[in-house]
Amino acid sequence: MSSSPATEMAMFPLGSTVFPHQVVPLHVFEPRYRMLMQDLAGRDHPEFGIVLIERGHEVGGGDARATVATVVEVIESEEFPDGRWGLVAVGRRRIDVIEWLPEDPYPRAIVRDRSRRDDGGALDEVESSLRRVLTETLARHGEAMPDELGFSTDPHDRLDQIAALAPTTTFDRQRVLEATTTSEQIGLLREQLDDLQMILDATGGAD
Repeated sequence: MSSSPATEMAMFPLGSTVFPHQVVPLHVFEPRYRMLMQDLAGRDHPEFGIVLIERGHEVGGGDARATVATVVEVIESEEFPDGRWGLVAVGRRRIDVIEWLPEDPYPRAIVRDRSRRDDGGALDEVESSLRRVLTETLARHGEAMPDELGFSTDPHDRLDQIAALAPTTTFDRQRVLEATTTSEQIGLLREQLDDLQMILDATGGAD
């Protein structure tokens, strides 16, 4: 998917999909990931990959992982007295996982940046659909929709931000992450948001 060079990267398998520009809070307690955080400490731009666990569990290994992941950069971190870490990371770019390496001392893989071809798509319509779904969902919990969602003016970044905010399933999110063109991503998001809107319509108004 890309002509970029392959490189080794530390990986953090999770039971969720992360998009570029998405803010991700993490609680690090396993010894292997504590060691990862120690290795990243002091770097100017500490990065690792977050990859979806498709089958299995986050703790203890023995899982099956997706082949498309997201590089995140740690923007805040704190080590607690008992050795655990709290951190905030933000998604930066997609990657293809080429090969998994021995997990010593933590998961590592050979990865390559994943490209996305811009072939258009009705981005404004997807944003409108997202706003309708979020407005009604929040109303059912007695909350109001913010006037601004903080989307970028750059259409590529805005698409990723919409995908990150859409309240879809993990499987659906991963399909969007793996899509290779903007029109394919937008088409998937429209289908997913339309399905959510149908469910909202079928289950009635706000409580």
